[in-house]
Amino acid sequence: MSSAFVPAGLTDDHVQLRKLVRDYVNARVIPTASEREAKDEYPDDLIPELADLGLFGITVSEQYGGSDLDYVSYGLIFEELARGWMALASLVYTTSSGGYLISEFGTEDQKNRFLPDMAAGRRMSGIALTEPSTGSDLKKITLSARRDGDNYIVNGSKIFITHARHANPLVTLVKTDPTIEPAHRGGISQLLVEQDTPGLSYGSDYKKLGHRGLELCEVNFDNAVVPAANLLGGEEGKGFYQMMAALDRGRIYMAAASTGMSRAALEHSVEYVKQRETFGKKLSEHQAVQMRLADMATKVEASRLLYLNAALKTDADGRASAESGMAKIFATESAMEVTYDAIRLHGGYGYIKEFPLERYLRDAALMPIGEGANEMLRMIVANELTAK
Repeated sequence: MSSAFVPAGLTDDHVQLRKLVRDYVNARVIPTASEREAKDEYPDDLIPELADLGLFGITVSEQYGGSDLDYVSYGLIFEELARGWMALASLVYTTSSGGYLISEFGTEDQKNRFLPDMAAGRRMSGIALTEPSTGSDLKKITLSARRDGDNYIVNGSKIFITHARHANPLVTLVKTDPTIEPAHRGGISQLLVEQDTPGLSYGSDYKKLGHRGLELCEVNFDNAVVPAANLLGGEEGKGFYQMMAALDRGRIYMAAASTGMSRAALEHSVEYVKQRETFGKKLSEHQAVQMRLADMATKVEASRLLYLNAALKTDADGRASAESGMAKIFATESAMEVTYDAIRLHGGYGYIKEFPLERYLRDAALMPIGEGANEMLRMIVANELTAK
């Protein structure tokens, strides 16, 4: 039921796109996802295939080789990718997020230099926000970028950066004017940091609970020299608001990807209970199991409707902070519940690595934390409500 459900309002193009990505995931991702995840190896061989599907250019305009899809399409794509393997969804997301920032805010020179290769999968991207002393409170960043002629001299560190080693450019939030308080009112900018930047280095990869196959590491800047031509948009002080717009869209991604993981867990559970017998009848005939399946399915469908609502509002108005926050809160927390319920329905089989259920739960664990902790998002939603 869940995989066949088509929400009202989807166009034929949306349905066809979803089928295209789903068919690819079924054929090329799901059969090897558990093996790839266990090896924790970067999926180099899949990048040309993802590029052929046009997935790296979904936030890039056609002028620069992308498709500039609407955010309903964006959400549907990430639901399908995460249903197969969360690391693959994250890989596409980090590059599409960089593509959005450059497409929306970059100078013409920056668009011409970076976007065609990013849309074609020849360049990956990522974003660097978190620091040792601050996470969701981006106003408190300390990574400094001091203007020196035609360059910026950058000092400090970022931590927990996804896709950092492969990102070229890595869109990096920096403090360009330490005299401005609060910093977000003009003291924060973004730099497009390329891999060959002098003074740039990477720490060891963190050993993660989930999302294996994609690196997460520290990024260090020791008098790193970044050309002033790589200041996003060519104007200082705009970085905080640029990133807030990107994070609104990123929360649609988090909700959609969480929906995909929940759906995968539900689909496995439905097939399992139809085959497994206990006490002389199928598990699916036990009322307690039926109740749990119904609750799981309701959470999957509600998660999808919430992220689609946020996507529709983003497409219509360009901004959906409350809606994307609500979608992210509900879908990510539902993913934790649905994936754990799936393990319980499978009994001992759900606990072993021969089945993918434990992988879904491990991958789901990050989702309430990333792109803004859910506790902070609840405050954003409440502020939006009380400001009206």
